[in-house]
Amino acid sequence: MNRLVLAFGIVCLLQGLSAEPKPEFGLTNSIPASGKLTTVKGAVNTISNEIKALVVPTLTSGMTKLDTTKTKIVAVINDFDTKTKAITAGYESLLAATDGNINGAFAPLLTAIDDAVTYIAGDGAAISSALSDLTYTGISDELTDAFTRITAGLSDLKTKTNTVKSAISAAASADGGAMVSTATLRQYVTLKIMYDVLNSATKLRTYLPLVKYILTITLENLSEADTYVNALKTAMNSDVSAVTNSFKGEIKTYTDAIKTAVSGKFATADSDVGGIQSTVSGMTPLMAASGLTDLKAKISLLKGYFGTSSLGSGTTAMATAFTHIETALADLITSLKNAVTVTDNPLVNKLIDTLMGNDEYGRYCYNKYKDLVKGLFDLSFDASWMCVDKETARLQHLQSTLTLIIEQLAYDYEDIVSQVGVCNNLSIAGDTANTSACIASLTAFYNDLFAATKTKIDLVFTIASDEAVAVENRLLICFNLVNLDTSVTQVATITEGLTICSNSGPKGTD
Repeated sequence: MNRLVLAFGIVCLLQGLSAEPKPEFGLTNSIPASGKLTTVKGAVNTISNEIKALVVPTLTSGMTKLDTTKTKIVAVINDFDTKTKAITAGYESLLAATDGNINGAFAPLLTAIDDAVTYIAGDGAAISSALSDLTYTGISDELTDAFTRITAGLSDLKTKTNTVKSAISAAASADGGAMVSTATLRQYVTLKIMYDVLNSATKLRTYLPLVKYILTITLENLSEADTYVNALKTAMNSDVSAVTNSFKGEIKTYTDAIKTAVSGKFATADSDVGGIQSTVSGMTPLMAASGLTDLKAKISLLKGYFGTSSLGSGTTAMATAFTHIETALADLITSLKNAVTVTDNPLVNKLIDTLMGNDEYGRYCYNKYKDLVKGLFDLSFDASWMCVDKETARLQHLQSTLTLIIEQLAYDYEDIVSQVGVCNNLSIAGDTANTSACIASLTAFYNDLFAATKTKIDLVFTIASDEAVAVENRLLICFNLVNLDTSVTQVATITEGLTICSNSGPKGTD
């Protein structure tokens, strides 16, 4: 049954070959099969035009391999168009020839075929080799495979065309010119000969869409790769900056709270001591007592310790230390970011090579790992939130510690009114000698006490500044460790998985 169907098909085809005669092939009389050959030629032109019209992406990522690949692929597109158009133009020239110069009629087509074969063996092979050198063996192997079939097809077409040329030359020689008899034409230019050349041309045409497929996939991969790398660059520039600002803002929220709390507590102490001053000044019987001026000076000195001018240097030092946490953190993140050049990053390059290599599982594995790789870049900075969280907890504890220390300073002055009141009562009793002794004793006691108070006040700022340095150091160490984990340990894991996937595909152990 199948043989009958095949035989019937061939008979129908041969009938079609003899149905469309017109002057051509160097003769003035009709040649069978030219109509169907013209259809094949039209299909070849269509494929060539489609390849020429492929959208070549504009690459801006700066990856050298992508730029090189684009250059090679554009060369293939242009050369393919040139060579195929030369062949179809040669065929059109053959159709138009009616002057009896058979060699001249066939020369353009045969020359174009030779040129195409020479190109594939020379420049075409060099392009495949260059892509292979980039480790893009998939593209290279596919182009080589497609070119090998086309070369065989071209060689076969040349052979079959030369057979037709010889047959037509023989017919022209037999009848002595460009017009040969129908009988002579049928004797030399048989349907079998024309079927063979049509069959060869048809096969060659069927080989060409594969080239379009290879070029289309490669251009799509180029566009995808370039877009992906640019997205990583944008993430590194914008997302990392956003993360930096978030971290800095989080730290600043807690350090600002400390500064506000410390300032508020000192303001309260300043107000309390001011109230003590007023109360002491209101002890009228004591105002004329000997030594009271020195006592009041000590109390005034104490109040000054809590004043803005006295606290200024400590407040500034504390604020500077807190600000330096933010600055040092931002500088570290910037340095870590700058240490990563996306276009030179080994993992990014391996991912892009997996896609562009166009090997068996290239696209699959690229899509399987591309978001993991991007996530790794984000994680190398985002994961540092754990570092910030630990230190903000410590800053909260620092705030509680500092405010508690300042609150405890009240023990240094909370009994001043009652203590000076004892002297005032002595003055009211008229005991001048003991009043003076009482004041002198308090003045000496306050001299030492308030010096210790000043030391405690200074200690508040020292503790705050020292802890700020400790917070900064811990943050920087933690950030480096997190970045080290993502940039070394996790990179190695993903790289291993990507390698397994590219070798074994979905059935791999990645």
